[in-house]
Amino acid sequence: MYGKTKAGVGLPVLVDSSGKVITAKGGKYTEATLAGRMFAVANQAVVTNTAGLAATYTGLALCNPVGSGKNFIIHEIACVNEIALPTAVCVFGVMTGAGIAAATAVIIPRNRLSGGPASVAYVDSAVVFTEAPVLEQVFGLFQTGAVTTGISNPPFVANLDGSLIITPGYHVSPYLSAINAGTFQMSILWEEVDAG
Repeated sequence: MYGKTKAGVGLPVLVDSSGKVITAKGGKYTEATLAGRMFAVANQAVVTNTAGLAATYTGLALCNPVGSGKNFIIHEIACVNEIALPTAVCVFGVMTGAGIAAATAVIIPRNRLSGGPASVAYVDSAVVFTEAPVLEQVFGLFQTGAVTTGISNPPFVANLDGSLIITPGYHVSPYLSAINAGTFQMSILWEEVDAG
């Protein structure tokens, strides 16, 4: 029995003593992580977020520089509030856009492979986009209330599983519908692959 690699090279398939095919060990991102393509970034402290789709953005902006030669495959976006929301409700989602010329590398992404290559991304916590972002998808609603109401907000973890790809010159950012001062921490998990 033979199988083929992604490059089309034929190789024998490994089987155990009962004849079952032996597959790679690990989770769904193991291959990409071992290849040094998986990255993560998070705010290192709570931030005051921008409300809605403002071009002057604060939060966590993952920007793919023009000419990077890479596409960013977005696997996960997460958000958690560390204090009770100053606003009554706040929608959480994901937004994208272009106009990233002013973005700088404020937060350094981590390769999920210890000692792996550096990311080409710029991650900024406060940037002025030259175009207003567009809301792509909503994931949930944070809310607040008096202590006696018993409202509890678990973290929102949106598993996009590669259904959103950010090409050079574009960004992806968590969307929050209302300003909340010093409330949220956010994170993004992505894979960098050659653009082409």
